[in-house]
Amino acid sequence: MSNDKKTIEDYRHLVVSKDVTVHLSQDQQAMILKTYDYGLNAMTDIDEMLLSSVIRQLKTAIQADT
Repeated sequence: MSNDKKTIEDYRHLVVSKDVTVHLSQDQQAMILKTYDYGLNAMTDIDEMLLSSVIRQLKTAIQADT
């Protein structure tokens, strides 16, 4: 197994600049505000699950047109 970490450059060719819209639940929005205020290290397991769901929604929206 390779320990080579991917960089943003490895993904840039997969996307174009565009507006991306997702619907976030009240809990997802609150978690984003909390994470911004207190950082990733203050996240609970539930916060991490909510963040993962936001990232999944964003990934789906980004890939929808590519």
